[in-house]
Amino acid sequence: MEDLSEIFDIYAICACCKVAPPSEGIKNEPFGPRTFRGLGNNGTLPWKCNSVDMKYFSSVTTYVDESKYEQLKWKRERYLQREASGGSDDTLQPGDNTNGSGHTVGMGDDTTKLQNIVVMGRSSWESIPKQYKPLPNRINVVLSKTLRQEEVKEKIFLIHSIEDLLLILKKLRYYKCFIIGGAQVYKECLNRNLIKQIYFTRINNAYPCDVLFPEFDESQFRVTSVSEVYNCKGCTLDFLIYSKVGEEVDGAASNGSTADSGSENCDKVECGAPSCSVPNCTLPNVTTTRQEKWGKSAPACQWQKNNTDAEEDDLVYFSFNNKVGEKNPEHMHDFKIYNNLKIKQHPEYQYLGIIYDIIMNGNKQGDRTGVGVMSKFGYMMRFDLSQYFPLLTTKKLFLRGIIEELLWFIRGETNGNTLLNKNVRIWEANGTREFLDNRKLFHREVNDLGPIYGFQWRHFGAEYTNMYDNYEDKGVDQLKNVIHLIKNEPTSRRIILCAWNVKDLDQMALPPCHILCQFYVFDGKLSCIMYQRSCDLGLGVPFNIASYSIFTHMIAQVCNLQPAEFIHILGNAHVYNNHIDSLKVQLNRIPYPFPTLKLNPEVKNIEDFTISDFTIENYVHHDKIPMDMAA
Repeated sequence: MEDLSEIFDIYAICACCKVAPPSEGIKNEPFGPRTFRGLGNNGTLPWKCNSVDMKYFSSVTTYVDESKYEQLKWKRERYLQREASGGSDDTLQPGDNTNGSGHTVGMGDDTTKLQNIVVMGRSSWESIPKQYKPLPNRINVVLSKTLRQEEVKEKIFLIHSIEDLLLILKKLRYYKCFIIGGAQVYKECLNRNLIKQIYFTRINNAYPCDVLFPEFDESQFRVTSVSEVYNCKGCTLDFLIYSKVGEEVDGAASNGSTADSGSENCDKVECGAPSCSVPNCTLPNVTTTRQEKWGKSAPACQWQKNNTDAEEDDLVYFSFNNKVGEKNPEHMHDFKIYNNLKIKQHPEYQYLGIIYDIIMNGNKQGDRTGVGVMSKFGYMMRFDLSQYFPLLTTKKLFLRGIIEELLWFIRGETNGNTLLNKNVRIWEANGTREFLDNRKLFHREVNDLGPIYGFQWRHFGAEYTNMYDNYEDKGVDQLKNVIHLIKNEPTSRRIILCAWNVKDLDQMALPPCHILCQFYVFDGKLSCIMYQRSCDLGLGVPFNIASYSIFTHMIAQVCNLQPAEFIHILGNAHVYNNHIDSLKVQLNRIPYPFPTLKLNPEVKNIEDFTISDFTIENYVHHDKIPMDMAA
């Protein structure tokens, strides 16, 4: 016998709780795979109601993907050709007899609509509230040796045995078949190797139970997926997927199959599979063990696609609780080019995707500047500095300004005039008389920005007076310590540079946005992770990505290492309302390949770098997009 669970796509879906001990004082069993096994009590579910599980059950058993049906149909037809050459495979229509010991109660639904089959025993059928019978948008099949036709008013298939079920599966047009209970039906299907996967809900509470999910050989199934954890009325739950061992594409036969994959009697059938959808496929026509069982030869990528399709369905199932639609749908039509892209693997799409998510799903808030923002909390981006320099290409960035500001930080400077004299206006708005007065820094000279980034990097803990005083050998030189640790204690977990000095915050023109970074050394390579508390996606973050990437390159060079990775953690990520239209333009641009960064290899001291020591090669970019700074 072939592996019928694979051919006819038969699955089990169930929910089980912990079993309450029969009396007080009896200890629970040790926790393990059998902790969750309670299936029923007094003819119904042990728990009153769990709307989350019911939503998941409905999502799994009603979901179909028409685009995948031709593959399923082809697979089943090839099996039927082998089983009975020339046998009829007409689709079973409403009112047709099953030609088995069971019978059909006429189905009024349009059977041309692709649906899943749900199979249940009599007790499970009778436990369904009348208003939900038959389960909508599914082909309902009831398996019972005692239920009679005249007792059933609903339009269902009524069968008497598993053999009847298999006959129906050979005749009906359907997507997948789900065994939904009860215990005896699960047990028989498991014992007969008729379950491909088990969709298993774990209800994390204990209830009295008189029906348990049947024991099954866990060496025959393994957990392949685990969902998020949900809560329904104070009870947590999650969802597992058990997959039958041996379902891999690598040709390992299903353990339960009795087919001899190497049998010389296995008839070979001309491959009639739908055309392979993998572009420019160059994989050879091979016959794997699983293909031999079905008697066909097809491109190897075709079998990989079958497995991928199943995994895609599982991802859809696990997305059952996602909110439908975006929070701010009024912006949807402004992202036509962005939304038309099916695959967005260019690393710049990490940044662009965050902006899209904030505009579409962000929270509308007021802010310190009065401009207003859309914001969300918590993102991460990763950039491979060994492969490219992540200078955004969807708009032209002011690279000279980024480098000059970084060198200014490294020197420990706080005088904004130094940057203004080089026509770098990044800090101009924060050094005005009005801005400083709003910060209650009435005594501070214009463009004296106070103990900001550079001061904390080089003089942490020193008393700040003004932008002119000499702070040499005052406070803690964090940057010097970082370089010392990287050179002498590269495995240290304390290689940290911090700009967030609580004592000095009120003296700063602007408290630091990028507040802390940590360095990691491995295999002669240096990585940097940076946490940014406040993230202006339109103006600030593009500069921050480039700046810390350059910084990592510089420290790597002076420590005789190679740059590896820059990881950017974003806390309060926001888009200012006056940047939204400009960012929509940016998101509809296609990124170019990132450029590369070259440093003057002669520089060995972090303080010796000058603007002329940096070379950006092959920076291809779109036009500049003007945005006003919110200050």
